Amino acid sequence: MIGYLLLAPLLVGLLVFRAYGFGYNIWLSFMNAGAFGAPKFAGLANYQDLLGDNQLRVAILNTFKFAIIAVPGVIVVSLALATLMQYRFRGQSVFRAIVFLPAVCLPTAAILVFGWMFQTQYGLVNSALQVMGASPVSWFGSASGVTVVVSLLVVYLSFSVPTIILYAGMQDISPDLYEAATLDGAGPVRQFFSITLPLLTPSLFFVIITTTISALKLFDVVYVLLPPVDHSVSLNYGFTLVYYYFYLAFLETGQRGYAAAVSLVLLLIILAVSIVLMRLQRRFVHYGENG
Repeated sequence: MIGYLLLAPLLVGLLVFRAYGFGYNIWLSFMNAGAFGAPKFAGLANYQDLLGDNQLRVAILNTFKFAIIAVPGVIVVSLALATLMQYRFRGQSVFRAIVFLPAVCLPTAAILVFGWMFQTQYGLVNSALQVMGASPVSWFGSASGVTVVVSLLVVYLSFSVPTIILYAGMQDISPDLYEAATLDGAGPVRQFFSITLPLLTPSLFFVIITTTISALKLFDVVYVLLPPVDHSVSLNYGFTLVYYYFYLAFLETGQRGYAAAVSLVLLLIILAVSIVLMRLQRRFVHYGENG
């Protein structure tokens, strides 16, 4: 009985802020609900509008495009840093602190610093390009420029925790395997691809699926990095994401019912991608003899 009483605050919080909120969102998606006034039942009208919404189609394509660029970047950087953390060298503690720094920095501060670095006239990146004789680039003047900046920023903000997870996974690999491989003449590269990478796949899969879900839900980077005078500036760059489109529908235009339907589309996208990844893990994840 005491155990249930201790769990009660957590269960009440889950019911009120999760279960009720999710149920209310589903109900709202079938309503014609504006910024003011009581919602009116609209049936499947919001979903029918979604099917003909070209901007939502662009947002979905942009979301997938960004995830396809950013997720491999996070995985490669995290894997490389986790591998380096295994070696002992001078300044190792400082290196580990630098690796974990993005996880403890305020994301908004990092986003603003990146915005200054890639500023067209006075940015650090364009200044470096000019020193090397290259022409400055209008990073925020095209969809490709915005894609490069946002991808680099997301990789920077996202690699710390995956690096720690992969490093912890590497510590579980028996040193006997590396000793046996060394006796057989295998070099570091062969050991990495034949021992480390296969035995690291459970940790790698966890990092892939959590990073993918985070990339599909991206919002703050685009919102802060592209401060719109009118909140359609990112639409002009062709960089509207589904989460950002939900924000525009909910707060900017006050279409609460339509925004609820957009959020459920995002939920279905994340659910579908997660199911595909869970299916694929059977082919490349190695859980050992007892897995």
